[in-house]
Amino acid sequence: MTVLDADRTAENEAVVRRFFTELVGEGDLAVAEELLTTDYVRHDPASPDVFGPDGFEAFMREVRRAFPDLTVEIHDLIATDDRVVVRATQRGTHDGWWGDYEPTGQHIEVDGIVIHRLDGGRIAETWAVWDTACMETQLEPSIEHGIE
Repeated sequence: MTVLDADRTAENEAVVRRFFTELVGEGDLAVAEELLTTDYVRHDPASPDVFGPDGFEAFMREVRRAFPDLTVEIHDLIATDDRVVVRATQRGTHDGWWGDYEPTGQHIEVDGIVIHRLDGGRIAETWAVWDTACMETQLEPSIEHGIE
């Protein structure tokens, strides 16, 4: 790896950290234009693809409406060339509708693996796989959750 490659890899890591810290964790949608390419695509088997910074902002508004105190803890971040892989946990309180799930007030934790492809110092493509089965279990009303 050359010094230039190492610099680019470090820059890509910094962009992805900002993505999770500022855009997802803090809900600062203004940074979407800065961090994502104009032709950005987010792939997730649990939801429709998201296109462009505007599409991602709309997606995040839905997420933050359902989980207004959402945080992200990065456990592992591995970067090489134009790819950055993250293993993380999202945590938040289910205070708004999420799909067919009415608010439960439950605190949830969901683990996931996310791969980002970067181009020119911005995220061009994301492949996200979150443990939606675990999430759905936590969102189900139950006696254990105090909801009948």
